[in-house]
Amino acid sequence: MGIGLTFAVFVACGLGAGFFAGLFGIGGGLIMVPVLVFAFTMSGMAPEHVVAVALGTSLAAIVFSAAQSAYGHYRRGSASIEVVRRVAPWVVVGVVLGSAVAAETPSAMLLIFVGGFQIFAAALMVADVSQSSVLQVVAKRGFALKLCSLAFGCVAALAGIGGGTLFTPYFRAFGMEPKRAIGTSAAIGLPVSVAGALAYAWAGRDVPLGHWTIGYINLPALAALVLGTLVTVRLGVAVAHWLPGRILASSFAMFLVFNGGHLLYSALR
Repeated sequence: MGIGLTFAVFVACGLGAGFFAGLFGIGGGLIMVPVLVFAFTMSGMAPEHVVAVALGTSLAAIVFSAAQSAYGHYRRGSASIEVVRRVAPWVVVGVVLGSAVAAETPSAMLLIFVGGFQIFAAALMVADVSQSSVLQVVAKRGFALKLCSLAFGCVAALAGIGGGTLFTPYFRAFGMEPKRAIGTSAAIGLPVSVAGALAYAWAGRDVPLGHWTIGYINLPALAALVLGTLVTVRLGVAVAHWLPGRILASSFAMFLVFNGGHLLYSALR
């Protein structure tokens, strides 16, 4: 794959990621990671580093989309800053733990986890798990927010996402109305992505990946993703406030199933 085409793929990925970041309160990693894995593989990157670089670069790009998405929801009054403050310390610890695990995990195993999570995320998009009586009971327990924030942070680091896919249904089960759950999840994506980017940069500091990298973060890919993301994230926020997202959610779920299946096939073949 040529340099120009690779850059164009990254920009297109950023455009889609930014829109869905604002629309669903996600950081965009569900879109970025599979594309990055494909592009890095096609560019000839050492296979043992491809997934870690995809995860680190995705989380670094999410810093920018999460910041814009969080600010957009905050301006519209749809983000609970109090909840973000309570969640942030626990989710950051989870992200650091998850990043450390990812750095020591073989690429094939990481790819299986990412692929499986994509399919799991698709199920969350289609099924309204927030209506589960069990989840509603658990979400209202005093310890649940801290424990789930720790676990969600760990999963976010391993999957290269901002965590909104997990936090949004949790907050809805807790009793938040949908738009506030999305906005609060988007805001939590900022500490998740900052902690994840720093952790992956540190974890890959001694890995020989070339001059255009900081640890497990590929700078040209990061620049292209951010360029695309900045264009569309506010559009996603605006759409989230007036358009029923059920059809879009179903389409996005199909996209995730395809991506997850492809990643699993790549890891197991």
